[in-house]
Amino acid sequence: MQSRGKEPYMNEYATHLLCYGKGADMVFSSTATPQCPGSPFSGPDRSDCNVILAGGFPAIHPDSPFPLSPTLQLNGDLANCSNDDMAAIGRAEFVRSNSQSFRSYVLEADPRVTVLGAEPDCLHEFLDSYSGILEIEPLLLEAYDPDLTTVHDLEIAGSTGGEHQLSFTVRQPVDLEKCSYCGSCGPACSQHCLSERLYLDFSQCTLCNECVNVCPQQAIDLHAIEKRVLLTPALLLLEGTRVNLPRSTDNIYTEKDLHRLFHSIYSARVEEVVSCNRTICQYSAKLDTGCENCRSACTYGAVSRDRDGIHIDHLLCTECGACLASCPTGALQYGRFTDASFVEYFRTVALEKHGTVVLGNEQELHRFWWRTKQVESAPVFFLEYPQPMALSSMHLLLLYCMGAGRIIVLAEDNKASASIRRQITLVNTILNTLFHLHDPVLCTGQNVLAAELEKNSVENPLTRLYHDFSFTNRREKLADMLSFLCLQSEAEAVRLSGAAVADFGEITCDRDKCTLCSACAGECRIAALTTNSSNFSLNHAPALCTQCGTCVDICPEDAITLQPGLPLHPDFFKTTVLAQAEPVHCLECGKIFGTRESLTKIMTILTRKNMWDSDDNLLNYCETCRVVKLFESHEK
Repeated sequence: MQSRGKEPYMNEYATHLLCYGKGADMVFSSTATPQCPGSPFSGPDRSDCNVILAGGFPAIHPDSPFPLSPTLQLNGDLANCSNDDMAAIGRAEFVRSNSQSFRSYVLEADPRVTVLGAEPDCLHEFLDSYSGILEIEPLLLEAYDPDLTTVHDLEIAGSTGGEHQLSFTVRQPVDLEKCSYCGSCGPACSQHCLSERLYLDFSQCTLCNECVNVCPQQAIDLHAIEKRVLLTPALLLLEGTRVNLPRSTDNIYTEKDLHRLFHSIYSARVEEVVSCNRTICQYSAKLDTGCENCRSACTYGAVSRDRDGIHIDHLLCTECGACLASCPTGALQYGRFTDASFVEYFRTVALEKHGTVVLGNEQELHRFWWRTKQVESAPVFFLEYPQPMALSSMHLLLLYCMGAGRIIVLAEDNKASASIRRQITLVNTILNTLFHLHDPVLCTGQNVLAAELEKNSVENPLTRLYHDFSFTNRREKLADMLSFLCLQSEAEAVRLSGAAVADFGEITCDRDKCTLCSACAGECRIAALTTNSSNFSLNHAPALCTQCGTCVDICPEDAITLQPGLPLHPDFFKTTVLAQAEPVHCLECGKIFGTRESLTKIMTILTRKNMWDSDDNLLNYCETCRVVKLFESHEK
């Protein structure tokens, strides 16, 4: 290998180690240890050294006995980090490696497939070609063939537990349990449609009933059918086949995409690194409305809707990160490096003010490390992020609020997704507006990274840095940092608009229409709308609103309106009262049991329908006292 690292290891590979010291202490050290791709990772020879993490690249040493960190390797070799800095990075990397949590399993091979065809010849041709590879259940529609099952009244249900359910009927004219195979029916059939194999070709049968009449065992019934249910992991439609398909067409194929079928039937390791926390997801399955950014961003069909909400198909997911970057609430999480872990990471690692932060995956950072000796310019911190396209504006703003002058997302221009470009545009627009900065966040390839790092450092104008490492969810953290930035800006208040800030905005409420029914707050899972039962108020936190529109769709009074845009002003981050109602107290016990508006509305409706006498005072009592008063009136 080329020489790596600072003196005295310039001519050898520098292995950066985090070891257990005395007690629970962790000690950092560097040593020259020969390493080579394809060979086992070599640790130090000292028997007293208990290594818990080392700098290195897992791709070339997958069987390392301890975790390898590209972040530790790059900062140790290329950045001007002290031993204390390296120890802090090592501890953060160790915590990060142990905090990864996602389901990983091997999906066993399943070559079963049900093939539907309209023509017998097509089905036979497919069977001849693929029966040695696939376990085929052939089903023929309408036509008849002695070697194939012809189905009627076919219904295909959606995928359940990874399998489709096919319900159909099959004609069964001959009861094999009764048949004695006497041969009487054969000569009786003038059309010769009942074969020696007891197969009846209904395409030739005239339903003359001669075979039925001559059967001594009464084993033939031309109208007999059998109902069947078939569960199949995959369904393939041959050309010319016309059937009604379910809403979800997962694992349903045609002859044109046989490659997808073959790709799905073999064993594979599945890692469910993308998860959905439906408690803060702003898509409402009940109303079939709300935020669908993730589904729009996914070009692989891995994100869909079902009756429970957003669903991730981990077999189709390529871990491209587009859905993760586009999620405004953080309901979608990246198991390899969650939002909470990212925030917690920097509780241990302090960024140097005005420095540059480079985020890239292992492959890109490894290639840059191979081609670079040392970064001699401004302070730089390298952070290996498994999928940079999954980064959101929260990640990027956090780095800036903690002092970074420039943030570089390592990715080739032609590979950068629309989602990450939008996040970078959003952050740059905000920082440009508040501090007149020129694009402090950029996306570039590793081949020009060295030239970028040679440029002069960029000043970070913040007079105080962000040190709040608490975490609830992505949106709350983003709102808190935006408020933090607005308080330090001397720029005039401005309202940003356009596609970059489409997930921001306010809600207005017509107080004359609102009845405080709380339906809107009940569907707002990110708490942009909340109610206060003590004063009967509907409250709005505009910085949390993602403009999903669910509140507008569910409001029975059409009282709610959305106002898209991002106002960069401290008032935008305050909770306001949208509507408030006068409480109604029970005349008997004094309990609050509703609002004056809702009670008046009920009285008006009942009066119009002649269902309530205005002299009747029962509606002014709570539900308990109302029953008591009703019984008392009957006793009189």
